[in-house]
Amino acid sequence: MFATNSSVFATRTIMLLCVASFSATVLAQPAPPYGESADRPDPAFAVVADPALADFDKFVEEQLKRWNTPGAAITVVKDGKVILKRGYGLRNVEKKLPMTALTVQPIASVTKSFTVASLATLVRDGKLAWDRPTREFMPDFRLSDDYLTANVTPRDMLSHRTGLPRHDWSWFNSSASREDLYKRLRHFEASAQLRTTFQYNNFMFMTAGYMGGKLAGSDLETLVRKGIFEPLGMRSSNFAISDLLKAQDHGTGYKWDKDEKPVALSYTPLDAMGPTGSINSNVEDMSRYLLMYLGNGMFEGKRVINAADIVEMTNPQMVMSDARLWPEIAATQYGMGFFLTHYRGERLVHHGGNMPGASSLLSFMPQRGVGVFTTVNMSSSPLPSILSYAVYDRLLGMKPIDWSGRNWDRKEKTKASEEAAKKQNLTPRKANTKPAHPLDEYVADYENKGYGVMSVTRDAATNELRLTYNGFTGALKHYHFEMFEVPNDKINELGGNRFTFVTNDSGEVSAIRGAIEPAVKPIEFARLPDKRFTDPKFLGMFAGEYELGPTRVIIALREDNVLTMSIAGQPTRELVGNRDTKFNVRNLSGFSIEFVRDKSGAVTQAAFYQPNGNFVADRSTNRSTSGKK
Repeated sequence: MFATNSSVFATRTIMLLCVASFSATVLAQPAPPYGESADRPDPAFAVVADPALADFDKFVEEQLKRWNTPGAAITVVKDGKVILKRGYGLRNVEKKLPMTALTVQPIASVTKSFTVASLATLVRDGKLAWDRPTREFMPDFRLSDDYLTANVTPRDMLSHRTGLPRHDWSWFNSSASREDLYKRLRHFEASAQLRTTFQYNNFMFMTAGYMGGKLAGSDLETLVRKGIFEPLGMRSSNFAISDLLKAQDHGTGYKWDKDEKPVALSYTPLDAMGPTGSINSNVEDMSRYLLMYLGNGMFEGKRVINAADIVEMTNPQMVMSDARLWPEIAATQYGMGFFLTHYRGERLVHHGGNMPGASSLLSFMPQRGVGVFTTVNMSSSPLPSILSYAVYDRLLGMKPIDWSGRNWDRKEKTKASEEAAKKQNLTPRKANTKPAHPLDEYVADYENKGYGVMSVTRDAATNELRLTYNGFTGALKHYHFEMFEVPNDKINELGGNRFTFVTNDSGEVSAIRGAIEPAVKPIEFARLPDKRFTDPKFLGMFAGEYELGPTRVIIALREDNVLTMSIAGQPTRELVGNRDTKFNVRNLSGFSIEFVRDKSGAVTQAAFYQPNGNFVADRSTNRSTSGKK
């Protein structure tokens, strides 16, 4: 789900593995005063038909059928007028509800251009500068690398050149707030030097938007609403899936199952990552947004965005690897919030948006005065680009290219290649291996400071391990040795991921790691202590004095429910809960303590395990063994 979309445009999946609540208040947008059907559009915003698109309706219906996609909506603008604005197919298959020009859909990463345009107003007002270090505007901004922390600028963040790869699993479907996600940045490993490599990064857009909200004394949503939605009359657009669902005319998301049949799913809330992809809109509103860009920042005679800001957004800021698949599409570069290329010799500005259940694409040709916005209620679909190119071919007066056939051929060849590997049993899996531990030994919560908590449980019904992370869950099947795999399932976001358990020097399962960010080394989650290690009653059992030969060891429970160990002539050490009655000594690698209990459950001894030997101390019966210190 982190890979690029199969679209021939350079769209990117937003995993928008797309997020949950954040602290800022998102106001519901009022319902539009006009009707809910494409047959009842805003009377002041009429469609002027173009004969070049006479066969387009039939073409769209054919593509929906070919790609087994419920519905699509599209708007086309040309020379300052809307020449097409309507829905096709169904927005909800189960209820047989039609897709219309007013159907509200997630636009996902198309949101990024709204974020940049809103930040530009802060640059205009002197509150922000594209090329000054971000630390000047957010003193608490931290990345894992000191050089990056000191030198990354807002322009770097908005053009995907900070050196940081995606790290999307950290936020997708997480319940963490925007502020909490921002604080995780310092724990993410970089994979490139600053300004050397294009690496699409949702986190940087979120951070830039978070910064913009702080500088404005509100939040980015307020900036977008006041600076873009209101002057353009985008009355149906909003920032939360909860608000999308309040609209009478809203889409339902779908995803292909293993048989390429559409299966309904719930849209993923993206509130916390709002600046990177939370906007929901319809083609009625997005036609206004397109007209504003093609009007050089003007809409209905009023200035919305400065022309100079549009130049900044649509000028190349970062060169991308030239991996051209088709001769009609030139090398792609990135501006700020837009990809930049040439299609059949014409300059094309565009950005796609993808999340589970929805795919969209905004594009325009500045020199031709033509723009297209397309949305479909299907995950990772090539249809937005197929339909958009079909429009440009017709309006440019060129012979249409069979983009649908090209994409279908790629899909079928990829599927055939995968099936061939399965038939030949070509796999890195090692046969006839087994786990090193009983399954119960893997059951625990594991934490990574950047990625949060991952839980491994034992399924009572199947007696198998089960992985839960960011609200997603799946069975953990043994793959080989200490590696387990979530079975590949197109419906399950965790499907196909493999995780390896780590055993420490004491022979205990201490961590789980997975290649969930392939640009860096596998992400490791450290095993968390059993929950009872936070229980003062449980911890208090071990407080007391222990006699280790002539040495007296004092174990005490502090007010913050942390056990400490004191030995004469040595600094007091903290004990970190491990498992059962075992504790590690903080900041002393290889040193641990296990408390021994008798048949009645009373603690009678403490065993000390350390590199120079193992020792046992008897608990003193002549001294106090209780109370917090």
